[in-house]
Amino acid sequence: MAPADRLDLLLFHAWLLAHDAREQEVMRPFPPLGIQYLVAWMRRHGMPATDWFDPSFDPDLSRFWGEIADTDPRVVGLYGHTVTRPVAAEVLPRLAAEGRRIVAGGPDPTQYLDDYFDMGVEVIVIGEGEETLAALMDHLRAHRWQWEPAELPRIPGIAWREDGVVRRSPPRPLIRPLSRIPWPQRERRDLDRYFDAWRDRHGETALSMVTSRGCPYHCTWCSKQVYGDTFRRRDVDEVLDEVEDLKERFDPDQIWFADDLFTINKRWVRQFSQRIVERCLVTPFYVIARPETLTPELCAALKRAGCYRVYISAESGAQHVLDAMKKGDTVEHIHAAGRRLRAHGIELGVFVMLGYPGETRRDVDATLRMLHALRPDVTLLSVAHPMRGTAFYDAVSDRLLPADAQWVQDHGGRLPFEMDYPPRFYDLAQRMIWAETALVRRLRAGQLDAETARLAVKAPALRLGARLAARPRAGSL
Repeated sequence: MAPADRLDLLLFHAWLLAHDAREQEVMRPFPPLGIQYLVAWMRRHGMPATDWFDPSFDPDLSRFWGEIADTDPRVVGLYGHTVTRPVAAEVLPRLAAEGRRIVAGGPDPTQYLDDYFDMGVEVIVIGEGEETLAALMDHLRAHRWQWEPAELPRIPGIAWREDGVVRRSPPRPLIRPLSRIPWPQRERRDLDRYFDAWRDRHGETALSMVTSRGCPYHCTWCSKQVYGDTFRRRDVDEVLDEVEDLKERFDPDQIWFADDLFTINKRWVRQFSQRIVERCLVTPFYVIARPETLTPELCAALKRAGCYRVYISAESGAQHVLDAMKKGDTVEHIHAAGRRLRAHGIELGVFVMLGYPGETRRDVDATLRMLHALRPDVTLLSVAHPMRGTAFYDAVSDRLLPADAQWVQDHGGRLPFEMDYPPRFYDLAQRMIWAETALVRRLRAGQLDAETARLAVKAPALRLGARLAARPRAGSL
Protein backbone atom coordinates (compact mmCIF):
# COMPACT_ATOMS: atom_id res chain seq x y z
CA MET A 1 0.00 0.00 0.00
CA ALA A 2 1.40 3.38 -1.00
CA PRO A 3 2.16 5.87 1.79
CA ALA A 4 -0.30 8.74 2.25
CA ASP A 5 2.43 11.31 1.48
CA ARG A 6 3.65 9.54 -1.63
CA LEU A 7 6.10 11.57 -3.72
CA ASP A 8 5.51 12.32 -7.36
CA LEU A 9 9.23 12.89 -7.96
CA LEU A 10 12.38 12.01 -6.02
CA LEU A 11 15.68 13.37 -7.35
CA PHE A 12 19.09 12.06 -6.32
CA HIS A 13 22.73 11.94 -7.33
CA ALA A 14 24.52 8.62 -7.02
CA TRP A 15 27.62 10.05 -5.32
CA LEU A 16 28.96 8.52 -2.12
CA LEU A 17 31.84 10.20 -0.33
CA ALA A 18 32.94 6.74 0.82
CA HIS A 19 33.69 5.91 -2.85
CA ASP A 20 35.65 9.09 -3.60
CA ALA A 21 39.18 8.93 -2.18
CA ARG A 22 40.12 12.32 -3.64
CA GLU A 23 37.24 14.15 -1.97
CA GLN A 24 37.92 12.36 1.31
CA GLU A 25 41.40 13.83 1.21
CA VAL A 26 40.23 17.36 0.35
CA MET A 27 36.95 17.23 2.32
CA ARG A 28 35.30 20.31 0.86
CA PRO A 29 31.89 18.87 -0.09
CA PHE A 30 28.93 20.98 -1.17
CA PRO A 31 25.29 20.01 -1.72
CA PRO A 32 24.41 19.49 -5.41
CA LEU A 33 23.06 22.88 -6.47
CA GLY A 34 21.66 21.53 -9.74
CA ILE A 35 19.28 19.18 -7.95
CA GLN A 36 18.31 21.87 -5.43
CA TYR A 37 17.46 24.17 -8.34
CA LEU A 38 15.29 21.46 -9.90
CA VAL A 39 13.37 20.88 -6.67
CA ALA A 40 12.69 24.61 -6.32
CA TRP A 41 11.51 24.85 -9.94
CA MET A 42 9.23 21.84 -9.67
CA ARG A 43 7.59 23.03 -6.46
CA ARG A 44 6.93 26.44 -7.96
CA HIS A 45 5.60 24.68 -11.06
CA GLY A 46 2.82 23.19 -8.95
CA MET A 47 4.42 19.90 -7.92
CA PRO A 48 4.89 20.14 -4.15
CA ALA A 49 5.33 16.36 -3.90
CA THR A 50 8.91 16.74 -5.16
CA ASP A 51 11.99 16.18 -3.04
CA TRP A 52 15.60 15.08 -3.28
CA PHE A 53 17.64 12.49 -1.46
CA ASP A 54 21.28 13.02 -0.61
CA PRO A 55 23.33 9.82 -0.09
CA SER A 56 26.68 11.68 -0.03
CA PHE A 57 27.67 10.81 3.55
CA ASP A 58 26.17 7.32 3.67
CA PRO A 59 28.47 4.28 3.70
CA ASP A 60 26.11 2.43 1.36
CA LEU A 61 22.65 2.66 -0.21
CA SER A 62 20.64 1.27 2.72
CA ARG A 63 19.17 4.63 3.65
CA PHE A 64 18.33 5.37 0.02
CA TRP A 65 16.28 2.21 -0.28
CA GLY A 66 14.57 3.09 2.99
CA GLU A 67 13.62 6.45 1.49
CA ILE A 68 12.25 4.74 -1.61
CA ALA A 69 10.12 2.45 0.56
CA ASP A 70 8.88 5.31 2.75
CA THR A 71 7.98 7.78 -0.01
CA ASP A 72 7.19 5.35 -2.88
CA PRO A 73 8.01 7.92 -5.62
CA ARG A 74 6.19 7.57 -8.90
CA VAL A 75 9.18 9.05 -10.75
CA VAL A 76 12.87 8.91 -9.84
CA GLY A 77 15.30 11.38 -11.41
CA LEU A 78 19.06 10.80 -11.49
CA TYR A 79 21.79 13.36 -12.02
CA GLY A 80 24.63 11.39 -13.59
CA HIS A 81 28.35 12.01 -13.79
CA THR A 82 31.16 9.67 -14.80
CA VAL A 83 32.23 8.92 -11.24
CA THR A 84 28.68 8.04 -10.20
CA ARG A 85 28.02 5.53 -12.98
CA PRO A 86 28.88 2.38 -10.96
CA VAL A 87 26.36 3.32 -8.25
CA ALA A 88 23.79 4.26 -10.87
CA ALA A 89 24.27 0.84 -12.51
CA GLU A 90 23.44 -0.75 -9.18
CA VAL A 91 20.41 1.40 -8.41
CA LEU A 92 18.61 1.91 -11.71
CA PRO A 93 17.76 -1.71 -12.64
CA ARG A 94 16.12 -2.27 -9.26
CA LEU A 95 14.08 0.93 -9.58
CA ALA A 96 12.99 -0.16 -13.05
CA ALA A 97 12.01 -3.60 -11.75
CA GLU A 98 9.79 -1.88 -9.19
CA GLY A 99 7.88 -0.25 -12.05
CA ARG A 100 8.94 3.33 -11.39
CA ARG A 101 9.34 5.89 -14.12
CA ILE A 102 13.01 6.82 -14.41
CA VAL A 103 14.51 9.95 -15.96
CA ALA A 104 18.13 11.10 -15.95
CA GLY A 105 20.17 14.17 -16.80
CA GLY A 106 23.68 15.56 -16.55
CA PRO A 107 26.83 15.19 -18.63
CA ASP A 108 27.28 11.43 -18.35
CA PRO A 109 23.81 10.22 -19.39
CA THR A 110 23.88 12.70 -22.27
CA GLN A 111 27.04 11.14 -23.68
CA TYR A 112 26.25 7.52 -22.84
CA LEU A 113 22.61 7.27 -23.84
CA ASP A 114 22.52 3.55 -24.59
CA ASP A 115 24.39 2.69 -21.38
CA TYR A 116 21.80 4.48 -19.28
CA PHE A 117 18.86 3.13 -21.27
CA ASP A 118 20.28 -0.35 -20.69
CA MET A 119 20.35 0.39 -16.94
CA GLY A 120 16.65 1.21 -16.93
CA VAL A 121 16.44 4.94 -17.65
CA GLU A 122 13.44 5.70 -19.86
CA VAL A 123 14.00 9.37 -20.82
CA ILE A 124 17.18 11.45 -20.67
CA VAL A 125 17.12 15.24 -20.41
CA ILE A 126 19.53 16.87 -22.86
CA GLY A 127 20.78 20.27 -21.72
CA GLU A 128 19.28 22.55 -19.07
CA GLY A 129 16.90 20.63 -16.89
CA GLU A 130 14.26 22.82 -15.26
CA GLU A 131 11.72 23.38 -18.04
CA THR A 132 12.25 19.96 -19.61
CA LEU A 133 11.75 18.06 -16.35
CA ALA A 134 8.57 20.01 -15.67
CA ALA A 135 7.29 19.16 -19.16
CA LEU A 136 8.03 15.47 -18.59
CA MET A 137 6.17 15.46 -15.30
CA ASP A 138 3.20 17.23 -16.89
CA HIS A 139 3.21 14.56 -19.60
CA LEU A 140 3.21 11.73 -17.06
CA ARG A 141 0.47 13.26 -14.91
CA ALA A 142 -1.69 13.71 -17.99
CA HIS A 143 -1.27 10.03 -18.93
CA ARG A 144 -1.68 8.40 -15.50
CA TRP A 145 2.06 8.09 -14.97
CA GLN A 146 2.70 6.29 -18.25
CA TRP A 147 4.66 7.46 -21.28
CA GLU A 148 2.80 8.22 -24.48
CA PRO A 149 5.50 7.61 -27.14
CA ALA A 150 3.64 9.49 -29.87
CA GLU A 151 3.82 12.71 -27.82
CA LEU A 152 7.46 12.54 -26.72
CA PRO A 153 8.81 14.15 -29.93
CA ARG A 154 6.84 17.29 -28.99
CA ILE A 155 8.78 17.71 -25.72
CA PRO A 156 11.99 19.61 -26.59
CA GLY A 157 15.29 18.63 -25.03
CA ILE A 158 14.97 14.87 -24.48
CA ALA A 159 16.21 11.51 -25.75
CA TRP A 160 14.47 8.15 -25.40
CA ARG A 161 14.71 4.70 -26.95
CA GLU A 162 11.88 3.30 -29.02
CA ASP A 163 11.94 -0.12 -30.65
CA GLY A 164 15.66 -0.34 -29.94
CA VAL A 165 16.43 2.99 -31.63
CA VAL A 166 17.51 6.14 -29.77
CA ARG A 167 15.28 9.09 -30.62
CA ARG A 168 15.88 12.77 -29.90
CA SER A 169 13.50 15.70 -29.84
CA PRO A 170 14.56 19.22 -30.96
CA PRO A 171 16.77 21.12 -28.49
CA ARG A 172 15.13 23.35 -25.90
CA PRO A 173 16.09 27.04 -25.70
CA LEU A 174 17.96 28.04 -22.56
CA ILE A 175 16.15 29.91 -19.82
CA ARG A 176 16.41 33.69 -20.10
CA PRO A 177 16.67 35.71 -17.95
CA LEU A 178 18.09 33.62 -15.12
CA SER A 179 15.90 35.52 -12.66
CA ARG A 180 13.07 33.24 -13.83
CA ILE A 181 14.72 30.41 -11.89
CA PRO A 182 13.95 30.30 -8.15
CA TRP A 183 16.80 29.98 -5.68
CA PRO A 184 17.92 26.45 -4.83
CA GLN A 185 15.74 24.59 -2.33
CA ARG A 186 18.02 24.60 0.70
CA GLU A 187 16.93 23.13 3.99
CA ARG A 188 18.84 22.92 7.25
CA ARG A 189 18.41 19.14 7.26
CA ASP A 190 20.25 19.01 3.94
CA LEU A 191 23.15 21.15 5.14
CA ASP A 192 24.02 19.98 8.64
CA ARG A 193 26.19 17.06 7.53
CA TYR A 194 28.07 19.33 5.12
CA PHE A 195 28.65 21.89 7.84
CA ASP A 196 29.82 19.14 10.21
CA ALA A 197 32.29 17.83 7.60
CA TRP A 198 33.71 21.30 7.05
CA ARG A 199 33.99 22.06 10.75
CA ASP A 200 35.66 18.75 11.53
CA ARG A 201 38.32 19.19 8.85
CA HIS A 202 38.68 22.96 8.45
CA GLY A 203 37.14 24.55 11.55
CA GLU A 204 34.68 26.58 9.47
CA THR A 205 31.60 26.22 7.29
CA ALA A 206 30.88 27.05 3.66
CA LEU A 207 28.00 27.20 1.21
CA SER A 208 28.02 27.43 -2.57
CA MET A 209 25.97 29.47 -4.99
CA VAL A 210 26.22 30.60 -8.61
CA THR A 211 25.81 33.97 -10.29
CA SER A 212 25.86 32.67 -13.87
CA ARG A 213 25.51 29.66 -16.13
CA GLY A 214 27.78 28.57 -18.93
CA CYS A 215 31.15 29.45 -20.47
CA PRO A 216 31.81 30.90 -23.94
CA TYR A 217 35.39 29.63 -24.17
CA HIS A 218 36.45 26.47 -25.96
CA CYS A 219 39.02 24.60 -23.85
CA THR A 220 39.34 21.25 -25.57
CA TRP A 221 39.03 19.13 -22.42
CA CYS A 222 35.97 20.87 -20.97
CA SER A 223 32.54 19.19 -21.13
CA LYS A 224 29.65 21.50 -21.98
CA GLN A 225 26.80 19.05 -22.24
CA VAL A 226 24.36 21.08 -20.13
CA TYR A 227 24.80 24.78 -20.99
CA GLY A 228 26.80 24.68 -24.22
CA ASP A 229 28.99 27.65 -25.15
CA THR A 230 26.63 30.28 -23.80
CA PHE A 231 27.08 32.65 -20.86
CA ARG A 232 24.13 34.05 -18.91
CA ARG A 233 24.40 36.15 -15.77
CA ARG A 234 22.04 37.05 -12.95
CA ASP A 235 21.25 40.60 -11.86
CA VAL A 236 23.66 41.88 -9.21
CA ASP A 237 21.03 42.75 -6.61
CA GLU A 238 19.18 39.48 -7.12
CA VAL A 239 22.45 37.66 -6.39
CA LEU A 240 22.96 39.79 -3.27
CA ASP A 241 19.40 39.08 -2.14
CA GLU A 242 20.37 35.40 -2.12
CA VAL A 243 23.61 36.16 -0.26
CA GLU A 244 21.57 38.01 2.36
CA ASP A 245 19.18 35.07 2.65
CA LEU A 246 22.07 32.62 3.10
CA LYS A 247 23.62 34.77 5.82
CA GLU A 248 20.32 35.14 7.70
CA ARG A 249 19.27 31.50 7.48
CA PHE A 250 22.56 29.60 7.66
CA ASP A 251 25.33 32.08 8.56
CA PRO A 252 28.16 30.32 6.65
CA ASP A 253 31.72 31.38 7.35
CA GLN A 254 32.38 31.68 3.61
CA ILE A 255 30.74 31.37 0.21
CA TRP A 256 32.04 29.51 -2.82
CA PHE A 257 30.81 31.21 -6.00
CA ALA A 258 30.95 28.13 -8.21
CA ASP A 259 30.73 29.97 -11.55
CA ASP A 260 33.05 28.77 -14.29
CA LEU A 261 34.04 32.39 -14.94
CA PHE A 262 33.23 34.78 -12.12
CA THR A 263 35.30 37.69 -13.48
CA ILE A 264 34.49 37.45 -17.19
CA ASN A 265 32.35 40.64 -17.11
CA LYS A 266 34.42 43.31 -15.37
CA ARG A 267 31.53 45.78 -15.21
CA TRP A 268 29.34 43.22 -13.43
CA VAL A 269 32.12 42.44 -10.92
CA ARG A 270 32.61 46.15 -10.18
CA GLN A 271 28.87 46.56 -9.58
CA PHE A 272 28.78 43.45 -7.42
CA SER A 273 31.74 44.64 -5.36
CA GLN A 274 30.23 48.09 -4.84
CA ARG A 275 26.74 46.89 -3.98
CA ILE A 276 27.88 44.18 -1.55
CA VAL A 277 29.66 46.88 0.46
CA GLU A 278 26.72 49.28 0.25
CA ARG A 279 24.34 46.58 1.49
CA CYS A 280 26.67 45.57 4.37
CA LEU A 281 26.83 41.99 3.06
CA VAL A 282 30.61 41.59 2.81
CA THR A 283 31.36 37.91 3.48
CA PRO A 284 34.55 35.94 2.82
CA PHE A 285 34.26 34.24 -0.56
CA TYR A 286 36.36 32.61 -3.25
CA VAL A 287 35.96 32.29 -7.02
CA ILE A 288 37.46 31.02 -10.29
CA ALA A 289 38.81 33.64 -12.71
CA ARG A 290 40.49 33.82 -16.08
CA PRO A 291 43.97 35.30 -15.61
CA GLU A 292 43.67 38.05 -18.22
CA THR A 293 40.58 39.51 -16.51
CA LEU A 294 42.43 40.18 -13.26
CA THR A 295 43.39 43.81 -13.72
CA PRO A 296 44.67 45.79 -10.71
CA GLU A 297 41.32 47.59 -10.53
CA LEU A 298 39.36 44.33 -10.50
CA CYS A 299 41.61 42.78 -7.85
CA ALA A 300 41.09 45.81 -5.64
CA ALA A 301 37.31 45.61 -6.10
CA LEU A 302 37.26 41.89 -5.27
CA LYS A 303 39.31 42.46 -2.13
CA ARG A 304 36.90 45.16 -0.89
CA ALA A 305 33.98 42.82 -1.53
CA GLY A 306 35.42 40.07 0.70
CA CYS A 307 37.21 37.86 -1.82
CA TYR A 308 40.04 36.08 -0.04
CA ARG A 309 41.10 33.58 -2.72
CA VAL A 310 40.98 33.37 -6.51
CA TYR A 311 41.60 30.14 -8.41
CA ILE A 312 43.04 30.48 -11.90
CA SER A 313 43.07 27.73 -14.49
CA ALA A 314 46.77 27.91 -15.31
CA GLU A 315 47.09 24.29 -16.54
CA SER A 316 50.64 24.59 -17.96
CA GLY A 317 53.75 26.73 -17.96
CA ALA A 318 54.35 25.93 -21.64
CA GLN A 319 52.63 28.23 -24.12
CA HIS A 320 52.35 25.62 -26.88
CA VAL A 321 50.44 23.35 -24.46
CA LEU A 322 47.99 26.17 -23.63
CA ASP A 323 47.57 26.79 -27.35
CA ALA A 324 46.89 23.09 -27.99
CA MET A 325 44.22 23.22 -25.26
CA LYS A 326 42.70 26.30 -26.98
CA LYS A 327 42.87 28.13 -23.66
CA GLY A 328 42.97 31.54 -25.31
CA ASP A 329 45.40 32.64 -22.61
CA THR A 330 49.12 33.17 -22.16
CA VAL A 331 51.74 32.20 -19.61
CA GLU A 332 52.44 35.89 -19.09
CA HIS A 333 48.77 36.50 -18.21
CA ILE A 334 49.09 33.78 -15.58
CA HIS A 335 52.19 35.35 -14.03
CA ALA A 336 50.63 38.83 -14.10
CA ALA A 337 47.47 37.56 -12.43
CA GLY A 338 49.50 35.97 -9.64
CA ARG A 339 51.46 39.17 -9.03
CA ARG A 340 48.32 41.31 -8.94
CA LEU A 341 46.42 39.03 -6.60
CA ARG A 342 49.33 38.94 -4.15
CA ALA A 343 49.73 42.72 -4.36
CA HIS A 344 46.12 43.07 -3.22
CA GLY A 345 46.34 40.50 -0.43
CA ILE A 346 44.25 37.84 -2.19
CA GLU A 347 45.30 34.20 -1.94
CA LEU A 348 46.09 32.38 -5.16
CA GLY A 349 44.84 28.94 -6.11
CA VAL A 350 46.13 27.28 -9.27
CA PHE A 351 44.77 24.42 -11.38
CA VAL A 352 47.48 22.45 -13.21
CA MET A 353 47.00 19.63 -15.71
CA LEU A 354 49.76 17.20 -16.62
CA GLY A 355 49.84 14.85 -19.57
CA TYR A 356 48.03 16.78 -22.29
CA PRO A 357 49.12 15.39 -25.68
CA GLY A 358 52.28 17.08 -26.91
CA GLU A 359 53.52 18.01 -23.44
CA THR A 360 57.16 17.04 -22.92
CA ARG A 361 59.19 16.43 -19.78
CA ARG A 362 60.72 19.90 -20.27
CA ASP A 363 57.22 21.36 -20.39
CA VAL A 364 56.51 19.77 -17.00
CA ASP A 365 59.69 21.45 -15.74
CA ALA A 366 58.39 24.76 -17.13
CA THR A 367 55.14 24.25 -15.24
CA LEU A 368 57.08 23.64 -12.05
CA ARG A 369 59.12 26.81 -12.60
CA MET A 370 55.86 28.70 -13.10
CA LEU A 371 54.55 27.39 -9.78
CA HIS A 372 57.75 28.43 -8.01
CA ALA A 373 57.30 31.94 -9.41
CA LEU A 374 53.58 32.12 -8.60
CA ARG A 375 53.92 30.73 -5.04
CA PRO A 376 50.25 29.63 -4.93
CA ASP A 377 48.54 29.03 -1.60
CA VAL A 378 46.74 26.03 -3.11
CA THR A 379 47.82 23.90 -6.07
CA LEU A 380 45.33 21.43 -7.53
CA LEU A 381 46.96 18.89 -9.82
CA SER A 382 45.24 16.61 -12.30
CA VAL A 383 46.31 14.29 -15.09
CA ALA A 384 44.73 14.87 -18.49
CA HIS A 385 41.73 12.65 -19.16
CA PRO A 386 39.31 12.76 -22.09
CA MET A 387 35.55 12.99 -21.59
CA ARG A 388 33.21 11.95 -24.36
CA GLY A 389 31.70 14.95 -26.10
CA THR A 390 34.87 17.07 -25.91
CA ALA A 391 37.39 17.99 -28.60
CA PHE A 392 40.08 16.33 -26.49
CA TYR A 393 38.17 13.03 -26.55
CA ASP A 394 37.80 13.21 -30.32
CA ALA A 395 41.52 13.92 -30.72
CA VAL A 396 42.61 10.85 -28.73
CA SER A 397 39.73 8.50 -29.56
CA ASP A 398 42.13 6.15 -31.37
CA ARG A 399 44.29 5.98 -28.22
CA LEU A 400 41.59 5.09 -25.67
CA LEU A 401 42.28 2.05 -23.52
CA PRO A 402 39.68 -0.42 -22.18
CA ALA A 403 38.36 0.29 -18.69
CA ASP A 404 35.23 -0.74 -16.82
CA ALA A 405 33.04 1.66 -14.85
CA GLN A 406 34.67 0.70 -11.55
CA TRP A 407 38.12 1.58 -12.88
CA VAL A 408 36.83 4.95 -14.03
CA GLN A 409 35.30 5.61 -10.60
CA ASP A 410 38.48 4.57 -8.79
CA HIS A 411 40.49 7.00 -10.92
CA GLY A 412 38.34 10.08 -10.38
CA GLY A 413 36.31 9.82 -13.57
CA ARG A 414 39.33 9.52 -15.84
CA LEU A 415 39.15 7.56 -19.06
CA PRO A 416 42.52 5.90 -19.75
CA PHE A 417 44.29 6.58 -23.00
CA GLU A 418 47.75 5.89 -24.36
CA MET A 419 49.65 8.95 -23.15
CA ASP A 420 52.93 10.36 -24.46
CA TYR A 421 54.85 8.95 -21.48
CA PRO A 422 54.26 5.90 -19.26
CA PRO A 423 51.79 6.28 -16.34
CA ARG A 424 54.68 6.04 -13.88
CA PHE A 425 56.15 9.28 -15.24
CA TYR A 426 52.96 11.22 -14.48
CA ASP A 427 52.71 9.68 -11.03
CA LEU A 428 56.28 10.68 -10.22
CA ALA A 429 55.85 14.11 -11.85
CA GLN A 430 52.86 14.87 -9.62
CA ARG A 431 54.71 13.76 -6.52
CA MET A 432 57.77 15.77 -7.58
CA ILE A 433 55.69 18.93 -7.96
CA TRP A 434 54.07 18.43 -4.58
CA ALA A 435 57.44 17.84 -2.91
CA GLU A 436 59.33 20.68 -4.58
CA THR A 437 56.62 23.28 -4.04
CA ALA A 438 56.24 22.22 -0.41
CA LEU A 439 60.01 22.41 0.08
CA VAL A 440 60.26 25.88 -1.45
CA ARG A 441 57.29 27.08 0.61
CA ARG A 442 58.93 25.90 3.84
CA LEU A 443 62.30 27.39 2.95
CA ARG A 444 60.74 30.76 2.17
CA ALA A 445 58.97 30.62 5.52
CA GLY A 446 62.24 29.83 7.30
CA GLN A 447 61.02 26.41 8.47
CA LEU A 448 64.33 24.60 8.81
CA ASP A 449 63.15 21.44 10.53
CA ALA A 450 63.02 17.67 10.04
CA GLU A 451 60.16 17.87 7.52
CA THR A 452 62.10 20.36 5.41
CA ALA A 453 65.14 18.07 5.53
CA ARG A 454 62.95 15.13 4.46
CA LEU A 455 61.59 17.10 1.50
CA ALA A 456 65.09 18.23 0.57
CA VAL A 457 65.98 14.57 0.05
CA LYS A 458 62.67 13.48 -1.44
CA ALA A 459 62.27 16.23 -4.07
CA PRO A 460 65.49 15.59 -6.04
CA ALA A 461 64.94 11.84 -5.79
CA LEU A 462 61.49 12.23 -7.36
CA ARG A 463 62.89 14.54 -10.03
CA LEU A 464 65.49 11.92 -10.95
CA GLY A 465 62.85 9.19 -10.94
CA ALA A 466 60.62 11.23 -13.25
CA ARG A 467 63.48 11.82 -15.65
CA LEU A 468 64.28 8.11 -15.77
CA ALA A 469 60.59 7.25 -16.34
CA ALA A 470 60.21 9.80 -19.15
CA ARG A 471 60.43 7.43 -22.08
CA PRO A 472 58.21 8.83 -24.87
CA ARG A 473 55.74 6.58 -26.60
CA ALA A 474 56.97 5.75 -30.11
CA GLY A 475 56.03 8.56 -32.46
CA SER A 476 54.36 10.66 -29.78
CA LEU A 477 56.82 13.56 -29.48
